[in-house]
Amino acid sequence: MRNSWFEVSGQRIPRVLLGTSPFIGAGQFGPRALAYHARFYGRPEEVARVVTCAVEMGVIGLQALPYPFLVEAARLVERWTGSELALVITVGPKDPVGDLKLFEGLDVRAALLHGALADEASPGELEALLGALRDEGIPAGYVTHKPMRMLARISTSEAPRPDLLMLPFNKLGYLMDAPADRIAGVLRRLKLPAIGKKILAAGRLGPREALEFALRAGVLEGLAIGAVSRAEVQETFGLLAELMPWVKA
Repeated sequence: MRNSWFEVSGQRIPRVLLGTSPFIGAGQFGPRALAYHARFYGRPEEVARVVTCAVEMGVIGLQALPYPFLVEAARLVERWTGSELALVITVGPKDPVGDLKLFEGLDVRAALLHGALADEASPGELEALLGALRDEGIPAGYVTHKPMRMLARISTSEAPRPDLLMLPFNKLGYLMDAPADRIAGVLRRLKLPAIGKKILAAGRLGPREALEFALRAGVLEGLAIGAVSRAEVQETFGLLAELMPWVKA
């Protein structure tokens, strides 16, 4: 896989990111969440083995949550592979600016406020936090759990315009507050760079069906997709190499 990038505020962002939600056993994975938590949580070497599989396929983008064991896993991967990862990090909700310190020495390409913070904070709070992150020399934006509501806030200036937005986007409307076509329409109107997450609806969609739907929408600059094994990495990112217009095998 050849690395592919888009640009936000003068910074190159990888279009393909390995997501890290499975490694914390996030609740969106239903019955599998407990198994993922037992296997990966607090175990950086286990995480690093999966990330290394992605790097071996040319995927150097990592969508990293602010957990010390995930940061240690990223450092392990760089040592093991000799490759530098390009991170789009989530910060917060408790101490978003302080979370940046976790990632010192790593190549952070953008920092996004956690959805639990971004979706509820006041315009003034968001303006201050985006400014503090940008003062560190990196593009700043939001993760949202309520994409249509967030886009409406941005369009009315209730929420300051971010450099980058990460939002759920899938065929089922899973963990979304509006159908994907409506969200796509607002993204086009706002011309807001966005990375899609929950593309596979936490495993409820097959990779080909999910990826084809997300790519055909034509509004996502990048995708963040989780995987928990070499087989999943090879299947999912192998399909991306086949399907994505900006990635070649």
